Amino acid sequence: MRLRADMSDITVKRITLNLPKSVFAELSALDGKCFGAESWSADDFLTESEKSGGVVLAAYCGGVLAGLFAGFTASDTGEVLTLAVEPSFRRKGIARKLLDAFFALVPAETETIALEVRCSNCAAISLYESFGFKKAGVRRRFYRNPIEDADIMVKSL
Repeated sequence: MRLRADMSDITVKRITLNLPKSVFAELSALDGKCFGAESWSADDFLTESEKSGGVVLAAYCGGVLAGLFAGFTASDTGEVLTLAVEPSFRRKGIARKLLDAFFALVPAETETIALEVRCSNCAAISLYESFGFKKAGVRRRFYRNPIEDADIMVKSL
């Protein structure tokens, strides 16, 4: 696996139902590597990709899965559901490219995007703040392994 990523090498693709099931399994494996027991299954990614307003994205570097995103929009709101980057590709702008790609797909009538993030995940919180997300509250004991609160963050569009 490549350990160096040049931003020009990163390709973000929208994941749709017509892709092989192995793509969804690969997304699930990466999510599991990053989030353990709280990760998404291949069926979770498949289900989100088929929903109206559902968005599943994958970032590839030289054909290698480097990151993933799942979220949705519905009516005037949206949500970031999961965002993960392969550990060897972190701090290279991949999460930023995935979020940029999501926001490019957000319908004009969308007013807010929300998300939950572990209170201890300073890198993710900093990334989200750089996109204009603001802390709106806390969900107590939201995460299970380990037990931890989640910051609720919201971005007004």
